[in-house]
Amino acid sequence: MTDRNRIRTHSILPLAVLEAMRHLDSPRDEAAAEYVDELLKKRLGLSATVAAQIARYQLAVRRDLGVAPDELEQILRLVSRRTDAALVFADGGRRAARRALQRLAYPTRWAARHLPRFARRLVGYRAARRSVREVFGARLAREGPRGAAVVTVADATAIRATPDGAACAFYAAAFAELLRQLVDFDGGMLHSRCRAQGAARCEWRSTAVPGRTS
Repeated sequence: MTDRNRIRTHSILPLAVLEAMRHLDSPRDEAAAEYVDELLKKRLGLSATVAAQIARYQLAVRRDLGVAPDELEQILRLVSRRTDAALVFADGGRRAARRALQRLAYPTRWAARHLPRFARRLVGYRAARRSVREVFGARLAREGPRGAAVVTVADATAIRATPDGAACAFYAAAFAELLRQLVDFDGGMLHSRCRAQGAARCEWRSTAVPGRTS
């Protein structure tokens, strides 16, 4: 058995991408809803196949289970063929982050929002590191004199799915949302290194210092 086969991807990730696809493919008004049968033929996000996969991943998420990395890879590749792929990746990343937050104990989530600022940042960073590690298989650190957030991903699933690095936007959106929810972050995550450009691993750096308002 290869290392790749032993490694599992958290079921939150493929679920979030498929939910984003379904959301973007759903009719936005009652008039459009009258043509759902026609939409089902044209929009993959509304298909029975995607609905079945979403149900399967929802069950896996409730059980906090992983799936084979190939499953996420195939879904990311499928999304990359859409004209609105960037929107799906961005929405999917935010959804994945919010689901990752739900894995945290309620006292942790409460503390990250309501404790005094210094304690809130400590709790928030600890929770963010855990979520980044356990759900995304990544590493969150603080670097430099001002403590910028840096996230690194060694796994190459996104690059196998999209050799141009397009699927990396999914991770950028997820990490930014996690920091926004846990450490008062108001910025984005710059993709400073990418496997698609020959780097050993993908890296994202915060464009603002999390937890600082000035």
